[in-house]
Amino acid sequence: MSDGPTKPPAAVAAPGDDNSFFEASGGLKLQFVDRVHMEPKAKAMADAGLNMNQLNRFFRHCRRIEFRLRRKETTWTEEKSEVAALSANAADAFGKSPPKIPAGFRDFIYDNVARIRTEDDFLKGFMKHFEALMGFASIYAKKGQRG
Repeated sequence: MSDGPTKPPAAVAAPGDDNSFFEASGGLKLQFVDRVHMEPKAKAMADAGLNMNQLNRFFRHCRRIEFRLRRKETTWTEEKSEVAALSANAADAFGKSPPKIPAGFRDFIYDNVARIRTEDDFLKGFMKHFEALMGFASIYAKKGQRG
């Protein structure tokens, strides 16, 4: 993967497609949450310099969106621009000198934001995927560093 500032967006995802969070049957694909796939990704990001402060910064932003949606304080129409803005936030963090996040985490955000088309994609797909990354990253990523 290039460390350049841009990456082409993923194609529109439909259930069962390789680019979707979900199987054709509607269930979340295991590759987004299982240890076999997620632990190596978390370790690689941590080895490249991702720390828990930066990871938590992005995760808390997503969790706030999730809570507003689940409490019906806002609608998906209102929140989808906040989700889309995650890519800009990742680009900004990566573009700092020195970068605050590694290219692998930037690409995680880019790739997964591109998969999100619906509220369910965000709540039942992306958030479960991000929770899995958080869980495995807690084993490898440094804590207490400001990024």
